[in-house]
Amino acid sequence: MGTDIKSYILKIKQLLCLEQAVRHGSISKAALENGMKQTNMSKQLTDLESQLHEKLLMRLSNGVKLTEIGYHYYAAACDIKSIMQKVQNLNNKKINISGSIRLWISDGLGIGVLSKCFAEFYRQYPDVAIEITCSLEMPKLDEFDMAVLFQKPTVKALSIQKECVLKFALFASKEYLAKYGMPKNIEDLCSNHKICDRSNYGSYSKKWAGIVSKAKAITSVKNSSAMLVHLIKDGLGVGLLPRGTAMQEENLVEIKNISLNFKMKYWIVIQKDAETRLKIKALTNIIENESAKL
Repeated sequence: MGTDIKSYILKIKQLLCLEQAVRHGSISKAALENGMKQTNMSKQLTDLESQLHEKLLMRLSNGVKLTEIGYHYYAAACDIKSIMQKVQNLNNKKINISGSIRLWISDGLGIGVLSKCFAEFYRQYPDVAIEITCSLEMPKLDEFDMAVLFQKPTVKALSIQKECVLKFALFASKEYLAKYGMPKNIEDLCSNHKICDRSNYGSYSKKWAGIVSKAKAITSVKNSSAMLVHLIKDGLGVGLLPRGTAMQEENLVEIKNISLNFKMKYWIVIQKDAETRLKIKALTNIIENESAKL
């Protein structure tokens, strides 16, 4: 018998097929209950017997019956299933995670990334309260347990969990496009359209800074991403928004014929002394999973 992970996984699968065949009293019934083809389950059992050089099951006209040696392997299969059920129960109970998390977010990431994460986190961990601070400044070390930041931290007391990328695109409301039409290109955007800007976007993209400098009509310049989203949704103009977030808004339309390839890096970080806290790990995992979709 192999001792590598792949060998163990195969053996566990074969033993679980044995447990199911015995429990249902039939290979065909066990296969049906587990969404497998009868031939595939039968092969798993035949391969197991071949590898062990032992006959584990007697194939009868009305089902299967364990051989004497088969009882020992069946007992081991039941132990494996019991362990898997314990793991599932732990997952269902979420190990009674409770308490609070102090989360610091760079302004713009709350609406761009994390808004969807909180609903999923609260669904899974209803006994944990998240104390959220959004700011344009870098936080002090004693002000948070974990943070999601546009600026990469260099402090040794912090552990970087993930480096992510937030992708942006141009959006406008349906009402705006119905009134002013779809921008054809950058020249048309600058000459004939209204632009909503966020004050720091130009520092991240020379191309966007050039557009803003040439634009004939800047309707607003804000330092709040949430306000920027509302202004664009209300039809004040065209603006850059996190693509993953804006695509969920029914009233917003992406300006696909103007591609700026605008991206911003951000970092998920935690205090090193908080790395072992289950609630911190749980929230970190959910944010990482959601970030990967953007």
